[in-house]
Amino acid sequence: MKYLMTAALAAVILAGPAAAQDYPSKAVTIVVPYSPSGSADPVARFIAGELQEKWGQPVVIENRPGAGATIGTAYVATAPADGYTIMLTTSAYTTAPAVYDDLPYDPINDLKAVALPATSQFVVTAGPEFEADSLSELMEIADDREYFLATAGLGSSTHFAGELLSAAIGLNAVPVHYPGGSDAMVDLMGGRADIYVGSATAVLGNVKGGQIKALGVFGAERADALPDVASTEELGIKGASSGFWLGVFAPGETSDEIVEKINADMIEVLSTEEGKAFLATLDSTLSTMSPAEVSELVAAEIDQWKVLAADRGIKAE
Repeated sequence: MKYLMTAALAAVILAGPAAAQDYPSKAVTIVVPYSPSGSADPVARFIAGELQEKWGQPVVIENRPGAGATIGTAYVATAPADGYTIMLTTSAYTTAPAVYDDLPYDPINDLKAVALPATSQFVVTAGPEFEADSLSELMEIADDREYFLATAGLGSSTHFAGELLSAAIGLNAVPVHYPGGSDAMVDLMGGRADIYVGSATAVLGNVKGGQIKALGVFGAERADALPDVASTEELGIKGASSGFWLGVFAPGETSDEIVEKINADMIEVLSTEEGKAFLATLDSTLSTMSPAEVSELVAAEIDQWKVLAADRGIKAE
Protein backbone atom coordinates (compact mmCIF):
# COMPACT_ATOMS: atom_id res chain seq x y z
CA MET A 1 0.00 0.00 0.00
CA LYS A 2 2.81 2.40 0.88
CA TYR A 3 4.46 1.67 -2.47
CA LEU A 4 1.22 2.38 -4.34
CA MET A 5 0.75 5.70 -2.54
CA THR A 6 4.33 6.71 -3.30
CA ALA A 7 3.91 5.79 -6.96
CA ALA A 8 0.66 7.75 -7.17
CA LEU A 9 2.28 10.81 -5.60
CA ALA A 10 5.19 10.58 -8.01
CA ALA A 11 2.79 10.44 -10.93
CA VAL A 12 1.05 13.61 -9.75
CA ILE A 13 4.37 15.41 -9.31
CA LEU A 14 5.55 14.43 -12.79
CA ALA A 15 2.25 15.30 -14.47
CA GLY A 16 2.80 19.05 -14.22
CA PRO A 17 6.09 19.28 -16.15
CA ALA A 18 4.90 16.69 -18.67
CA ALA A 19 1.69 18.64 -19.31
CA ALA A 20 3.68 21.84 -19.75
CA GLN A 21 6.07 20.15 -22.17
CA ASP A 22 3.17 19.04 -24.37
CA TYR A 23 1.33 22.37 -24.07
CA PRO A 24 -0.48 23.39 -26.16
CA SER A 25 -1.82 20.34 -27.94
CA LYS A 26 -5.08 21.98 -29.06
CA ALA A 27 -6.65 25.42 -29.58
CA VAL A 28 -6.05 28.11 -26.95
CA THR A 29 -8.66 30.82 -26.28
CA ILE A 30 -7.65 34.28 -25.14
CA VAL A 31 -10.66 35.97 -23.55
CA VAL A 32 -10.74 39.78 -23.76
CA PRO A 33 -13.34 41.15 -21.30
CA TYR A 34 -13.89 44.23 -23.47
CA SER A 35 -15.43 44.99 -26.84
CA PRO A 36 -13.28 44.66 -29.99
CA SER A 37 -12.94 48.46 -30.09
CA GLY A 38 -11.06 48.57 -26.78
CA SER A 39 -7.32 49.07 -26.25
CA ALA A 40 -6.76 45.44 -25.22
CA ASP A 41 -8.04 43.88 -28.43
CA PRO A 42 -5.23 44.83 -30.88
CA VAL A 43 -2.59 43.51 -28.48
CA ALA A 44 -4.52 40.28 -27.91
CA ARG A 45 -4.86 39.72 -31.66
CA PHE A 46 -1.19 40.39 -32.34
CA ILE A 47 -0.13 38.00 -29.58
CA ALA A 48 -2.60 35.38 -30.80
CA GLY A 49 -1.18 35.49 -34.31
CA GLU A 50 2.41 35.22 -33.11
CA LEU A 51 1.70 32.42 -30.63
CA GLN A 52 -0.34 30.50 -33.19
CA GLU A 53 2.68 30.50 -35.49
CA LYS A 54 5.02 29.49 -32.66
CA TRP A 55 2.78 26.81 -31.17
CA GLY A 56 1.35 25.36 -34.34
CA GLN A 57 -2.09 25.42 -32.71
CA PRO A 58 -5.05 27.79 -33.22
CA VAL A 59 -5.17 30.75 -30.82
CA VAL A 60 -8.64 32.29 -30.78
CA ILE A 61 -9.76 35.68 -29.41
CA GLU A 62 -13.10 35.73 -27.62
CA ASN A 63 -14.54 39.10 -26.57
CA ARG A 64 -16.75 38.90 -23.47
CA PRO A 65 -17.47 42.55 -22.53
CA GLY A 66 -19.79 43.85 -19.85
CA ALA A 67 -20.08 45.05 -16.24
CA GLY A 68 -16.71 46.76 -16.21
CA ALA A 69 -14.89 43.66 -17.51
CA THR A 70 -16.14 41.52 -14.63
CA ILE A 71 -18.28 39.24 -16.84
CA GLY A 72 -15.35 38.04 -18.92
CA THR A 73 -13.08 37.88 -15.89
CA ALA A 74 -15.55 35.71 -13.96
CA TYR A 75 -15.84 33.43 -16.98
CA VAL A 76 -12.09 32.81 -17.04
CA ALA A 77 -11.96 32.38 -13.26
CA THR A 78 -14.30 29.39 -13.55
CA ALA A 79 -12.79 27.90 -16.73
CA PRO A 80 -10.82 24.63 -16.62
CA ALA A 81 -7.36 25.31 -15.20
CA ASP A 82 -5.47 23.67 -18.06
CA GLY A 83 -4.04 26.71 -19.86
CA TYR A 84 -6.45 26.51 -22.78
CA THR A 85 -8.56 29.45 -21.60
CA ILE A 86 -6.63 32.55 -20.53
CA MET A 87 -7.46 36.26 -20.37
CA LEU A 88 -5.88 39.49 -21.52
CA THR A 89 -7.26 42.47 -19.61
CA THR A 90 -6.35 46.00 -18.52
CA SER A 91 -5.02 47.34 -15.24
CA ALA A 92 -8.65 47.94 -14.26
CA TYR A 93 -8.28 44.39 -12.94
CA THR A 94 -6.74 45.93 -9.81
CA THR A 95 -9.15 48.86 -9.47
CA ALA A 96 -12.36 46.80 -9.59
CA PRO A 97 -11.83 45.24 -6.11
CA ALA A 98 -11.61 48.74 -4.65
CA VAL A 99 -15.04 49.67 -6.00
CA TYR A 100 -17.11 46.50 -5.92
CA ASP A 101 -17.63 44.48 -2.76
CA ASP A 102 -19.47 41.70 -4.58
CA LEU A 103 -17.14 40.71 -7.42
CA PRO A 104 -18.07 37.27 -8.77
CA TYR A 105 -14.46 36.15 -8.37
CA ASP A 106 -11.50 36.57 -6.02
CA PRO A 107 -8.83 38.50 -7.98
CA ILE A 108 -6.02 37.00 -5.91
CA ASN A 109 -7.03 33.35 -5.59
CA ASP A 110 -9.41 32.61 -8.47
CA LEU A 111 -7.01 33.82 -11.16
CA LYS A 112 -3.26 33.53 -11.54
CA ALA A 113 -1.08 36.27 -13.00
CA VAL A 114 0.85 35.19 -16.10
CA ALA A 115 2.48 38.16 -17.85
CA LEU A 116 2.37 41.89 -18.63
CA PRO A 117 2.74 42.04 -22.41
CA ALA A 118 2.25 45.81 -22.70
CA THR A 119 2.76 48.79 -20.42
CA SER A 120 2.40 52.52 -21.03
CA GLN A 121 2.30 55.80 -19.15
CA PHE A 122 -0.80 57.68 -18.14
CA VAL A 123 -1.12 61.05 -19.85
CA VAL A 124 -3.01 64.00 -18.34
CA THR A 125 -5.02 65.58 -21.14
CA ALA A 126 -7.41 68.50 -21.60
CA GLY A 127 -9.51 70.03 -24.36
CA PRO A 128 -7.90 72.44 -26.83
CA GLU A 129 -9.53 75.49 -25.19
CA PHE A 130 -8.74 74.52 -21.58
CA GLU A 131 -7.14 77.35 -19.61
CA ALA A 132 -3.94 75.45 -18.70
CA ASP A 133 -1.40 74.26 -21.24
CA SER A 134 0.75 72.21 -18.86
CA LEU A 135 0.52 70.30 -15.61
CA SER A 136 2.46 73.02 -13.81
CA GLU A 137 -0.13 75.57 -14.96
CA LEU A 138 -2.93 73.26 -13.86
CA MET A 139 -1.36 73.04 -10.40
CA GLU A 140 -1.49 76.83 -10.13
CA ILE A 141 -5.25 76.94 -10.80
CA ALA A 142 -6.16 73.59 -9.20
CA ASP A 143 -8.50 75.13 -6.62
CA ASP A 144 -9.79 78.06 -8.69
CA ARG A 145 -13.02 76.28 -9.54
CA GLU A 146 -14.69 72.91 -9.80
CA TYR A 147 -13.30 70.85 -12.68
CA PHE A 148 -15.01 68.00 -14.50
CA LEU A 149 -12.81 64.90 -14.54
CA ALA A 150 -13.85 62.63 -17.42
CA THR A 151 -13.34 58.88 -16.91
CA ALA A 152 -13.90 55.74 -18.97
CA GLY A 153 -16.29 54.49 -16.30
CA LEU A 154 -16.65 54.13 -12.55
CA GLY A 155 -13.79 52.04 -11.22
CA SER A 156 -11.85 52.13 -14.49
CA SER A 157 -8.10 52.64 -14.50
CA THR A 158 -8.67 56.11 -15.99
CA HIS A 159 -10.99 56.94 -13.09
CA PHE A 160 -8.42 55.94 -10.49
CA ALA A 161 -5.58 57.65 -12.34
CA GLY A 162 -7.62 60.85 -12.39
CA GLU A 163 -8.42 60.54 -8.69
CA LEU A 164 -4.75 59.87 -7.96
CA LEU A 165 -3.77 63.05 -9.80
CA SER A 166 -6.51 65.07 -8.08
CA ALA A 167 -5.33 63.93 -4.66
CA ALA A 168 -1.69 64.62 -5.51
CA ILE A 169 -2.13 68.20 -6.73
CA GLY A 170 -5.24 69.23 -4.79
CA LEU A 171 -7.43 69.44 -7.88
CA ASN A 172 -11.05 70.25 -7.09
CA ALA A 173 -12.39 67.62 -9.46
CA VAL A 174 -15.80 66.02 -9.93
CA PRO A 175 -15.62 62.71 -11.80
CA VAL A 176 -17.97 62.29 -14.75
CA HIS A 177 -18.22 58.67 -15.88
CA TYR A 178 -18.59 57.79 -19.57
CA PRO A 179 -19.23 54.41 -21.23
CA GLY A 180 -15.64 54.40 -22.47
CA GLY A 181 -12.55 56.46 -23.17
CA SER A 182 -13.66 57.46 -26.66
CA ASP A 183 -16.85 59.03 -25.30
CA ALA A 184 -14.87 60.81 -22.60
CA MET A 185 -12.50 62.33 -25.13
CA VAL A 186 -15.36 63.51 -27.35
CA ASP A 187 -16.64 65.66 -24.50
CA LEU A 188 -13.08 66.74 -23.72
CA MET A 189 -12.71 68.00 -27.28
CA GLY A 190 -16.04 69.81 -27.06
CA GLY A 191 -15.20 71.54 -23.79
CA ARG A 192 -17.92 69.70 -21.85
CA ALA A 193 -15.25 68.01 -19.69
CA ASP A 194 -12.00 69.49 -18.42
CA ILE A 195 -9.49 66.74 -17.68
CA TYR A 196 -9.01 63.13 -18.77
CA VAL A 197 -6.17 60.86 -17.64
CA GLY A 198 -5.76 58.04 -20.13
CA SER A 199 -3.07 55.65 -21.31
CA ALA A 200 -0.62 56.91 -23.91
CA THR A 201 -1.93 54.18 -26.20
CA ALA A 202 -5.45 55.60 -26.02
CA VAL A 203 -4.83 59.36 -26.15
CA LEU A 204 -1.79 60.01 -28.33
CA GLY A 205 -3.66 59.83 -31.62
CA ASN A 206 -5.91 62.69 -30.55
CA VAL A 207 -3.01 64.59 -28.97
CA LYS A 208 -0.94 64.39 -32.15
CA GLY A 209 -4.01 65.33 -34.19
CA GLY A 210 -4.52 68.47 -32.11
CA GLN A 211 -8.01 67.52 -30.87
CA ILE A 212 -6.80 67.45 -27.26
CA LYS A 213 -3.61 68.58 -25.54
CA ALA A 214 -1.24 66.75 -23.20
CA LEU A 215 -0.53 68.53 -19.92
CA GLY A 216 1.75 65.96 -18.30
CA VAL A 217 2.67 62.29 -17.98
CA PHE A 218 2.72 60.05 -14.93
CA GLY A 219 6.06 58.72 -13.68
CA ALA A 220 9.72 59.63 -13.52
CA GLU A 221 10.48 59.98 -17.21
CA ARG A 222 8.92 61.92 -20.05
CA ALA A 223 7.16 59.87 -22.71
CA ASP A 224 9.23 59.25 -25.84
CA ALA A 225 6.28 60.35 -27.96
CA LEU A 226 5.84 63.55 -25.90
CA PRO A 227 9.36 64.84 -25.26
CA ASP A 228 8.15 68.37 -24.50
CA VAL A 229 5.63 67.29 -21.85
CA ALA A 230 6.89 67.18 -18.24
CA SER A 231 6.48 64.14 -15.98
CA THR A 232 4.88 64.21 -12.55
CA GLU A 233 8.07 63.29 -10.70
CA GLU A 234 10.00 65.90 -12.66
CA LEU A 235 7.56 68.48 -11.31
CA GLY A 236 7.92 67.17 -7.76
CA ILE A 237 4.43 65.65 -7.66
CA LYS A 238 4.38 62.73 -5.27
CA GLY A 239 2.00 59.80 -5.50
CA ALA A 240 1.06 60.07 -9.20
CA SER A 241 3.45 57.58 -10.78
CA SER A 242 1.15 54.66 -11.51
CA GLY A 243 1.15 53.22 -15.02
CA PHE A 244 -1.29 51.52 -17.37
CA TRP A 245 -0.76 47.88 -18.31
CA LEU A 246 -2.31 44.97 -20.13
CA GLY A 247 -2.05 41.73 -18.19
CA VAL A 248 -2.58 38.06 -18.91
CA PHE A 249 -4.28 35.83 -16.33
CA ALA A 250 -5.20 32.16 -16.12
CA PRO A 251 -7.62 30.25 -13.88
CA GLY A 252 -6.21 30.07 -10.36
CA GLU A 253 -5.36 26.37 -10.30
CA THR A 254 -3.40 26.41 -13.56
CA SER A 255 -0.03 24.73 -13.03
CA ASP A 256 3.01 26.91 -12.50
CA GLU A 257 4.77 25.06 -15.33
CA ILE A 258 2.12 26.02 -17.91
CA VAL A 259 1.98 29.59 -16.59
CA GLU A 260 5.77 29.88 -16.87
CA LYS A 261 5.67 28.54 -20.43
CA ILE A 262 3.01 31.03 -21.53
CA ASN A 263 4.99 33.83 -19.88
CA ALA A 264 8.23 32.85 -21.62
CA ASP A 265 6.59 32.39 -25.01
CA MET A 266 4.76 35.73 -24.85
CA ILE A 267 7.95 37.54 -23.90
CA GLU A 268 9.76 35.78 -26.75
CA VAL A 269 7.28 36.76 -29.48
CA LEU A 270 7.05 40.34 -28.24
CA SER A 271 10.85 40.68 -28.00
CA THR A 272 11.30 40.21 -31.74
CA GLU A 273 11.78 43.21 -34.00
CA GLU A 274 8.19 42.72 -35.19
CA GLY A 275 6.92 42.60 -31.60
CA LYS A 276 8.82 45.71 -30.58
CA ALA A 277 7.65 47.57 -33.66
CA PHE A 278 4.05 46.63 -32.97
CA LEU A 279 4.19 47.82 -29.37
CA ALA A 280 5.87 51.03 -30.51
CA THR A 281 2.85 51.81 -32.71
CA LEU A 282 0.79 51.74 -29.49
CA ASP A 283 3.38 53.77 -27.55
CA SER A 284 3.74 50.75 -25.28
CA THR A 285 6.64 48.63 -24.08
CA LEU A 286 7.02 44.99 -23.06
CA SER A 287 7.44 44.04 -19.41
CA THR A 288 9.60 40.97 -18.84
CA MET A 289 8.27 40.37 -15.33
CA SER A 290 7.96 36.76 -14.17
CA PRO A 291 4.53 35.46 -13.10
CA ALA A 292 5.59 35.84 -9.47
CA GLU A 293 6.59 39.47 -10.03
CA VAL A 294 3.31 40.22 -11.81
CA SER A 295 1.44 38.65 -8.88
CA GLU A 296 3.26 40.94 -6.46
CA LEU A 297 2.42 43.99 -8.58
CA VAL A 298 -1.25 43.00 -8.77
CA ALA A 299 -1.53 42.50 -5.00
CA ALA A 300 0.24 45.80 -4.28
CA GLU A 301 -1.99 47.74 -6.69
CA ILE A 302 -5.18 46.22 -5.26
CA ASP A 303 -4.11 47.42 -1.80
CA GLN A 304 -3.11 50.85 -3.15
CA TRP A 305 -6.42 51.41 -4.93
CA LYS A 306 -8.46 50.26 -1.94
CA VAL A 307 -6.76 52.91 0.19
CA LEU A 308 -7.37 55.59 -2.47
CA ALA A 309 -11.02 54.54 -2.83
CA ALA A 310 -11.54 54.84 0.92
CA ASP A 311 -9.82 58.23 1.03
CA ARG A 312 -11.73 59.61 -1.96
CA GLY A 313 -15.09 58.04 -1.21
CA ILE A 314 -15.10 55.96 -4.41
CA LYS A 315 -17.69 53.18 -4.42
CA ALA A 316 -20.22 51.53 -6.67
CA GLU A 317 -23.55 53.29 -6.79
